[in-house]
Amino acid sequence: MKYKVVIFDLYETLITEWGHKKYTKNEMCADLGIERAEFDVFWDEKEQDRYVGKLSFEDSILYVSKKCGKYVDNTTISNIIDKRIKTKSVCFEYVHPEVFHLLKTLREMGLQTAIISNCSSEEVRVLKEAEIYKYFDEVVLSYEVHMKKPDSCIYEEASKRLGIDLEDCIFVGDGGSNELVGAKNVGMKAIQAKWYTNQHPKKRDNINGFLVAEEPLDIIKYIE
Repeated sequence: MKYKVVIFDLYETLITEWGHKKYTKNEMCADLGIERAEFDVFWDEKEQDRYVGKLSFEDSILYVSKKCGKYVDNTTISNIIDKRIKTKSVCFEYVHPEVFHLLKTLREMGLQTAIISNCSSEEVRVLKEAEIYKYFDEVVLSYEVHMKKPDSCIYEEASKRLGIDLEDCIFVGDGGSNELVGAKNVGMKAIQAKWYTNQHPKKRDNINGFLVAEEPLDIIKYIE
């Protein structure tokens, strides 16, 4: 068998945020007592830092509040974090039934499995407490490794940890963050996952130049 490992994106590939209650920015702004337009300026400013481990979710809230001249007590901070964690956790309770079947089949075929995901601090916590986490040999999260997709270094970090050449890896993702291009550029075989995005009100188009998996078990045919 040519390939030795299948590496997955997280959101809209292994799990989906679509169809679940989210803790929205509008709700966060209401809890903080900050106008949305003002909040967005400073929140967006620190997006990169949140994903590469320079700033936690809590510290981001404190940064925005300070910039907006708004004092926030510890109780409010704790409530905001709890709401964020709770809504993120719900996503892991509704995994596509074939996803677990796929992961078990890959293990039976003798392949390793891994995750590469752009995650902020609270998302790292939720993932590590989820049932699906135990199905992977390696989990490479941007917040922990201080690099993010589509930078080549995060794919290289995963292959290094797995002890596998980049050319022996398949990367599966919905295509967000330009991740498929990033995987292809380092020599991985990249496949667009559409089993969740096909459920969205506006379905995502096929991305030119990449194989497509409409259902999780479609991945098997690209390995055999």
